[in-house]
Amino acid sequence: MDAYHEFIQPTRVSQCIGCNFISPTSKSLIVGKATVLQVFEIITTETKTQQYKLKLVEQFKLHGLITDIKAIRTVENSQLDYLLVSSKGAKMSLIKWDHHLNSISTVSLHYYENSIQSSTYEKLTTTDLVVEPNNNCTCLRFKNLLTFLPFETLDEEEEDDDDDEEMNGSSGSDKKATNKENGNSNGEEVSELFESSFMIDGRTLDSRIGDIIDMQFLYNYREPTIAIIFSKAHAWAGNLPKVKDNINFIVLSLDLVTKASTTVLKIDNLPFDIDKIIPLPQPLNGSLLMGCNEIIHVDNGGITRRLALNQFTSSITTSLKNYHDQSDLNLKLENCSVKPIPNDNKVLMILNNGDFYYINFKIDGKTIKKFFVEKVSDLNYDDIQLTYPGEIATLDNNLMFISNKNGNNPLLELKYKNFEHVIVQENEENSNPLDNEDEEDDLYEEDEVNKKISINKSSIEFIKHDELLNNGPISNFTLGHYSTDKFKSSLPNPNYKEVSIISNSGSHKQGGLNILTPSVQPIIQSSLSFSQIHRMWTINNEFLITSDDENFKSEIFQLNKSFARLNSKDFINNESTIGMHELNNSEFFLQVTPKKIFVFNKKFKKIISFNKELKKYANDEIIYSTFNDEFLMVFFSSGEVVIYSINTYNESFTKINIPKILNDTIITTGYITNSSLLNAVSKDINLLINKNRGTKRKHSGKNTSITSINTPDSDLGPKSKTFILVTGDNRIVAFNRFHNERCYQLNDVDKFTDHLSLGFFEPRDTYPDPFIKNIIFNELGDEYSKDEYLTILTIGGEILVYKLFFDGENFKLVKEKDLIITGAPDNAYSLGTTIERRLVYFPNVNGFTSIFVTGITPYYISKTTHSVPRIFKFTKLPAVSFAPYSDDKIKNGLIYLDNSKNARICEIPVDFNYENNWPIKKIPIKESIKSVTYHELSNTFVISTYEEIPYDCLDEEGKPIVGVDKSKPSANSYKGYIKLISPYNWSVIDTIELVDGEIGMNVQSMVLDVGSSTKKFKNKKELIVIGTGKYRMEDLSANGSFKIFEIIDIIPEPGKPETNHKFKEIHQEDTKGAVTSICEISGRFLVSQGQKIIIRDLQDDGVVPVAFLDTSVYVSEAKSFGNLLILGDSLKSIWLAGFDAEPFRMVMLGKDLQSLDVNCADFIIKDEEIFILIADNNSTLHLVKYDPEDPTSSNGQRLIHKASFNINSTPTCIRSIPKNEEINPSSTEVFQSIGSTIDGSFYTVFPINEASYRRMYILQQQITDKEYHFCGLNPRLNRFGGLSMTVNDTNTKPLLDYEVIRMFAKLNEDRRKNLSMKVSSKNVYQDIWKDLIEFDHVLKNL
Repeated sequence: MDAYHEFIQPTRVSQCIGCNFISPTSKSLIVGKATVLQVFEIITTETKTQQYKLKLVEQFKLHGLITDIKAIRTVENSQLDYLLVSSKGAKMSLIKWDHHLNSISTVSLHYYENSIQSSTYEKLTTTDLVVEPNNNCTCLRFKNLLTFLPFETLDEEEEDDDDDEEMNGSSGSDKKATNKENGNSNGEEVSELFESSFMIDGRTLDSRIGDIIDMQFLYNYREPTIAIIFSKAHAWAGNLPKVKDNINFIVLSLDLVTKASTTVLKIDNLPFDIDKIIPLPQPLNGSLLMGCNEIIHVDNGGITRRLALNQFTSSITTSLKNYHDQSDLNLKLENCSVKPIPNDNKVLMILNNGDFYYINFKIDGKTIKKFFVEKVSDLNYDDIQLTYPGEIATLDNNLMFISNKNGNNPLLELKYKNFEHVIVQENEENSNPLDNEDEEDDLYEEDEVNKKISINKSSIEFIKHDELLNNGPISNFTLGHYSTDKFKSSLPNPNYKEVSIISNSGSHKQGGLNILTPSVQPIIQSSLSFSQIHRMWTINNEFLITSDDENFKSEIFQLNKSFARLNSKDFINNESTIGMHELNNSEFFLQVTPKKIFVFNKKFKKIISFNKELKKYANDEIIYSTFNDEFLMVFFSSGEVVIYSINTYNESFTKINIPKILNDTIITTGYITNSSLLNAVSKDINLLINKNRGTKRKHSGKNTSITSINTPDSDLGPKSKTFILVTGDNRIVAFNRFHNERCYQLNDVDKFTDHLSLGFFEPRDTYPDPFIKNIIFNELGDEYSKDEYLTILTIGGEILVYKLFFDGENFKLVKEKDLIITGAPDNAYSLGTTIERRLVYFPNVNGFTSIFVTGITPYYISKTTHSVPRIFKFTKLPAVSFAPYSDDKIKNGLIYLDNSKNARICEIPVDFNYENNWPIKKIPIKESIKSVTYHELSNTFVISTYEEIPYDCLDEEGKPIVGVDKSKPSANSYKGYIKLISPYNWSVIDTIELVDGEIGMNVQSMVLDVGSSTKKFKNKKELIVIGTGKYRMEDLSANGSFKIFEIIDIIPEPGKPETNHKFKEIHQEDTKGAVTSICEISGRFLVSQGQKIIIRDLQDDGVVPVAFLDTSVYVSEAKSFGNLLILGDSLKSIWLAGFDAEPFRMVMLGKDLQSLDVNCADFIIKDEEIFILIADNNSTLHLVKYDPEDPTSSNGQRLIHKASFNINSTPTCIRSIPKNEEINPSSTEVFQSIGSTIDGSFYTVFPINEASYRRMYILQQQITDKEYHFCGLNPRLNRFGGLSMTVNDTNTKPLLDYEVIRMFAKLNEDRRKNLSMKVSSKNVYQDIWKDLIEFDHVLKNL
């Protein structure tokens, strides 16, 4: 019984598109990252030069792998685009943006898996989604099966306006649909959008069509017109002498009513490597056919123009006479990215290695005279690095976003140099170069052509404005310590020996290391120790105020005088301090104690006393205060609140009356802020009066409201002073400075609903039961953008965050759901609140507007422009107080106090990225990394890297292979290096160079027994073991070697303290067969060489083999646990073996009978039961158990299959670690597995007890069936769909999907109570929360 949790989200952008999804006037960027759909807007930052930045509007976790995203304009809304999101399993969702919920809304779901599967014998794999440029239809293609979904079209005049959307559907990649309407839209509305879909075989369109390779819709045809490349005779490089030019190209005009087609043109005998069609919009028209070695342009009349781009073109085609020879460029076009540049005669082409090229067209009038490929000068994109680029999205303002598979994803501006006046004029007329409005009207206008020619003559500079980080692809990771200093600034290091994840990322020049730390790593500059304090504040960067709540003392320390005490006769020393505040740009200070309030000048001389005012509250104590500008809000223990306006110029204060309706209401806490929350209702109170009268919005109403979505402030005025109060019955109340007795509330905030709307406050006669402890209503963000958020802290330690947004009429708040669980109601997590939790707002922490949370586990709440708000653990030590801190050394830092009365002055490191669930630091290595390991004794990291080199094709005797053509460019081979990295400054301090063609396949740090055979006792020594493979052609056997190195201490070079270690070779041995896997077992080491597994013993005089095992296939994975051993291969799943040292032998214990291609595997241990987690090459996890007592296991010879689980991404590496048991610790140590994927995500699979499993399984079923899921996708089908019947039969206790279960914590209170009743009629609510805390904290021990 286990559960799956993805704790680091995918970062690799697989799909992107620019379209008018949210606003009709500006394009949004829609990005797909495996299962995450993100919506970005383009913002302009206020800098010396105009900078464009991507700002995340919202992100959505889908229960399915996104395979393609396309935009389409429908009859329902002529101003905004809808999105077609295809997902794994031939599903296609039509979604739109709902401005009133600030979220996506599912219009319809189309499901084609069963239809396709019943029409073919092949297993359904990847599908391609293409959209017709005139929005007439879409097509989801699986090989030769074409599924069309016709859409209702707009009137002709509106069609002209929508031609600009043609640019958004140029590349396809996946999925299919039947008509299933989602409950989000009524049937009448959906039936207006599209007609019934239909499926046809490509051969029925034209009998000549063979196996379809690619299909695209073409531009500038009134009827839907498709271009298809197909082959009837199969060819590959090995049989080219026999079969050449086997590809055919055909253009068909479709009639969607009769489902018939008319042939427009057909071209035969194209080279075998043509595999992609790029449709070209006006003014170029036609299409580009992309091969590995050539490019062919076919215009709408069927005229072809051909380019040969390397020396292999002559070998793959019968004749070169029709080709324009540019073979001297020597380009390799495999998987290159191609995108037409809007309003230009150029097409941008980016190769796999990141080189930029133009495909230039020379146009004379309406005719293309010739086209050729031209390299873009390196100076025009010198700071832009790309490795295996993917899709390209065009945006407003000449912006272009490029998805990058093996590196960061840049946002570029295409800046034209040497503009002619006519071009400037054109840009003024058409400010959006990607919206070709009235394009057909201007098609034949001569001046339009001239303008484009003049653009063609001007060069383009590519300027990078922003980039989205990509942590993938991850192929290997290790666990190590980021911070190993036991003490920092004479105090215990709060991050001492915290276990971090160190992985590889990227490749080639974008290769590097990722360091993922489970908590923030503050840079500690200095420290202080106190005898007894509980809270502290910094004032004007000059004074530190401390409060001792037990002994009722308060003190002042001077920061710039080595924290010397400052004595002031006016300062209240004999009481604990509740709050310290700064007035008038720190010219005056305000002290609040339980009984007094004083205002001081900079010399701490009292100028204003509130003693007379506070006499009426003599029997009361002040428990909390908050201050903003000139306003002080004071909360008393009796539930009263008083607001004062303080005038330091007149040395006076005035009391601000709160709305009378609140006079008899108990107030527990509050906040003063500058906010837009009440701007709309202050201008038009009818927004709330007419709210409950049924108003049916028509489509035109939507269009009028959305124009002001992005700029509400300009229409509704600046932010105003807003007072926020929390009542004893957990309602949040808001009113303005000049409220005129109007008081508003956030409806249903006490139930924590998904959306909070404004309503009039009405007193309730209810018994107060406060569970809201603190609130902060303020901005969160970074230096580029900030948004208003309501942050709520509950008595149980839960942190809830709501984002303020404008829905076109009024301001609302929407709950952020992608947050970790920090607490629980009903005292379910009492450990989390053993130290009081408080929210502390920081206007500036190293550029971030953030919130710190005190407690036994302190938290740091932050938001970047590219992410939603994130909650990070702030060190392992508890924190009882936070305060801002700045001095000569630290700017915008902080000082915090732990529970041992030690204060640390520190700053948040800016070299970490805070966009994901953990802080992530990227270390550039600029080479591809194959393997990484951590050497604990020396605190260093060892990596295996490689670079591409030309392949020298030699046989076993070192002589050239017969038949090698030296006149052609050579193939690529690899050269490996083993590098030693010091974490002191993450530099390479030693390198071992391997021979050409040799790569370090595996690098591992092992603690081995070292000694001679005559000694009874051996010494244990931590060594580095490397297994290598030598890459050669398929006619030569693969060889390898294993090498053993020790990392020794040396005297560092002068001025380079990090160079205090280096490699020392212990042993090296060549092997027959590449070393594909190594691992440590019982003090020895295992080497998998070819089809043989040998365990060796390290002795003083060499290495001795002690046990071996023969396998039928090479071993892809080897892991050990004690003296147990997993062996996984590429065909027959895994074997479980045992190793015995007396006598030396390997015993086969059991094997899995499935036929799996094992990528990685490891152990999961609970209650002395042995489970093995297997990750195969089909993105599926399998859990098997070794249980000799089970009668179905044949005395353990057969490993029992327990569960299978789809994870939507290719798994690459798995490591076992101990599991943290937060609530109910187990008597024996429990082990879980951490895994990585190619998309940059990390997951954990952890065992749970029977009672928790039963509760969570029922809860998961209820949430799956009853709750709303984005895009209408089914979580159950996502995880278990597509698995074989035999696998599904054994899924009696499937893996739990924590992604679904954690939705419970983000539901409103009523839904949570209702679902818990479905789990059990007994008092199970608290148990569910304990399970959620347990699940969320399994990695807390790192």
